[in-house]
Amino acid sequence: MREFAKHGFAGARVERIVSRADVSPRSLYYHFGSKRGLYDAVRERLRAQHFEDFVRGVTDEPLVDRLLGNIDLAVTPRWQLWARLLMWEALDGGAGKAPYPEDTVPGDLLAIRAAQETGEIDPDLDPHLLTLAFIAITFWPTMFPQSTKRLTRGMPKDELMQARKEFMRMLVQRLGDRAPAIAAQPEASR
Repeated sequence: MREFAKHGFAGARVERIVSRADVSPRSLYYHFGSKRGLYDAVRERLRAQHFEDFVRGVTDEPLVDRLLGNIDLAVTPRWQLWARLLMWEALDGGAGKAPYPEDTVPGDLLAIRAAQETGEIDPDLDPHLLTLAFIAITFWPTMFPQSTKRLTRGMPKDELMQARKEFMRMLVQRLGDRAPAIAAQPEASR
């Protein structure tokens, strides 16, 4: 995972991988068939973990709690590897692969739709664009640390983390303040 995240598929070297894993090249090729086979296995493992992280309990908690949890998750080493891997794929032209299984809906989009259905946030807002905006708030600092540092005038990481969480709370609250009172309507009139 570290080799592919650091160098992308094209830059990753089997020699470094087998050395770090303390296995022979023959063993790698026996189990995975090729460097591409190993990459696909690594990607699938990270993708499965990513998908599980974002669909577990997706509609069981308030949206703001879920979004704040996503910010915490985005700074974990595994998530930073996943983000780097996705960035390499985009650079290498593999952007056609989604980070979640085909024919599924991303967990964040499910959570936003659920929050709209319960009146937690305004149902008139495009849930796809809201998902994109929340993903940007969550992952931009992880994926683009230099740009983030410039945009925040060098704000220390801990301070930035706290500021992002406060902003997320405020944003969800304001999106909810403008929501029609759907939850207050009797079931029959919905």
